Amino acid sequence: MSAPTSLLNRAPAPALPRLHQIVLPTPWEVGPVQIYVVEGDPLTLIDTGVARPESRRALEAAFERLGIGVDEVRRIILTHHHTDHMGQVQTLRDAGADLELWVHEDDAEDVELYSMERDERIEVGNELFREYGVPEDLLARQAAQIRAWIEQEPPLCAATRVERRLRAGDRVPFKDFELEVIHAPGHTAGHILLHEPRSGALLTGDHLMGKAVPFTESYFLAGAADPADPLGRRPRFRGLPAYLDSLRRLRGESFRCILPAHGGIIDRPARAIEEALLFYEVRIQRVERALAHVVETTPRASAWEIWQILFPRLDPVTQMRTRMMMVIGALDELEAERRVRVERGSDGALLFAPIPR
Repeated sequence: MSAPTSLLNRAPAPALPRLHQIVLPTPWEVGPVQIYVVEGDPLTLIDTGVARPESRRALEAAFERLGIGVDEVRRIILTHHHTDHMGQVQTLRDAGADLELWVHEDDAEDVELYSMERDERIEVGNELFREYGVPEDLLARQAAQIRAWIEQEPPLCAATRVERRLRAGDRVPFKDFELEVIHAPGHTAGHILLHEPRSGALLTGDHLMGKAVPFTESYFLAGAADPADPLGRRPRFRGLPAYLDSLRRLRGESFRCILPAHGGIIDRPARAIEEALLFYEVRIQRVERALAHVVETTPRASAWEIWQILFPRLDPVTQMRTRMMMVIGALDELEAERRVRVERGSDGALLFAPIPR
């Protein structure tokens, strides 16, 4: 894997000489985000970075080196709706760019109705965590902390309209090539990859990254309880099983290089796919072992009890959410593989027990 050597990394896939990588700063520990620009008609950005002055300056500097202006952008494709990917769309529009925004249909509403509180999914997340046994007082303290942070931080993004809602198999056309849309849910419901078959280049957003593996989402969908579910559970986006399915579908494809949103350029795609699968396979096994440990003294365990076994030294107020999503996702996968059984406790929380093999 190679890392970009400057703000602008020209033609990281040599067979696509008009596609360039631009590295933009973010305010997070994950480090910079890598977006992409395709020169030509229409001038197209793939992701945009956050709405911060330093990110805008970095984008303008890269465009200046290419001899183009940011007001010339005519199309933006988002790999997904997170703020480091959609953050500068509306600011570009406010600065005069006459552009179309293309987003997968499952992420379009999050783009058009964006707010920092919506992006954090505080209440939606709490509904889920209650069902998995997280104490009410912890949820209240965590929600208060997140809202305090939202009030203090300037927004990294703004809601913006979507002109085209993408689906799997759609094509993004350019003069001498086109990018195929691959729907790859997990990190978000509408995450997409963009594939150029002749060069073997695959733009992966956060689905596959150098030196990192994305967290996955899980949240209730609109609608009543599923009548086919004996536990009366509501329909839910189950991010980790969706992510693993998305990765497995990439196996065996003839990708030559991966152009991700973080972590340079990945020149061994097959290895990156297997490493991401292994990362979560190991964590699913850890959840399974933690469940087995809890049920040595009680017949069933909640996801919250498993979290406490796995992360005893972490502050649950500041560090529960993404790791709890991993525990819930692992239990989803174990249930799908018939390795756990699920019941409801007297308080309505879901309880789990291993199925002997």
